[in-house]
Amino acid sequence: MVKKRLILIFLLSTFLILIGSIGYMFLENLDFFDSLWLTVVSVLTVGYGDAVPSTLGGKLFTLALIPIAIGIVTYSLGITAATIIEGTFSKEARMRKMEKKLSRLENHFILCGFGRVGEQVYEQLLKHDHTVVVIDRNEEVESHLDDQVLLLTGDATDDETLLKAGVEKAAGLVTTLPNDADNVFVTLTVKGLNDRLQVVARAEKQASEEKLKRAGADRVINPSHLGGRRMALSILKPVSIEYIDTILHAGYEDYNVEEIVVSSSSVWHRKSIKELNIRAIYGITIVGIKRGEQFIRNPDPDEYIHTGDVLIVFGEQSRLELFEKQA
Repeated sequence: MVKKRLILIFLLSTFLILIGSIGYMFLENLDFFDSLWLTVVSVLTVGYGDAVPSTLGGKLFTLALIPIAIGIVTYSLGITAATIIEGTFSKEARMRKMEKKLSRLENHFILCGFGRVGEQVYEQLLKHDHTVVVIDRNEEVESHLDDQVLLLTGDATDDETLLKAGVEKAAGLVTTLPNDADNVFVTLTVKGLNDRLQVVARAEKQASEEKLKRAGADRVINPSHLGGRRMALSILKPVSIEYIDTILHAGYEDYNVEEIVVSSSSVWHRKSIKELNIRAIYGITIVGIKRGEQFIRNPDPDEYIHTGDVLIVFGEQSRLELFEKQA
């Protein structure tokens, strides 16, 4: 809209000066430069007095030109002022609306940094219907975000910015800033504001992984290491990697991996996987059990399930949802 207005102002101004110059060339018998000069000083109502129309036709032409010029100038000033005011008010209105939404948020996720890694995190969180607040210094990031995602333009290492993002009520925070030092600083700041918040941090250097853990990060992910291992497995075990891609990434969105916590009222408590016959009834597979600090991989059918266990299950989304209701 703003661009169209600016183009219109430019075209009108150019057209006016061109018509004025041509008119004076014929009516006053002037060359192009003198005609252009007379047109400009007439349009701007400067009145230097060094060039004035001398013929009756030139004077009549000027009488018509000046009111038209004043109208176009007035219109241009009005459009410019309206654009500035509208931009200011719309920005303030968006900020107030966003602040109201942020104040009501709970159990949302905060994403610090919207680069290549951050964008992948954002897409996965959105895919699982989570509320996301993105913090980034670049306002242009907004054009890449879904309408339901809130963008907070600012420094993710700043306490005030994190508090505005609702760090005290959030469910988790992912920091994917390209600089490891910034990710360390974000982690330290977040844990100082909410030590219960789950923090996942990006690390580019291996030496930074331990520093991020000491800073309080619950998980540290090194995209370079993961990418390298994935590439190696793709050439060593191509069929296995292709199968995983087919199930999880190549359009089979009905399949998923879920974490399900066994509640105290669950009928599964103190029953074995074999006894519950989970595979036959629900058509899903328990691939792991997290019990306290212990992680049981590929559990045996005789493994008993207890209250508080975190079951890592794989299967169709609809069956996973049915299974979760029994937890």
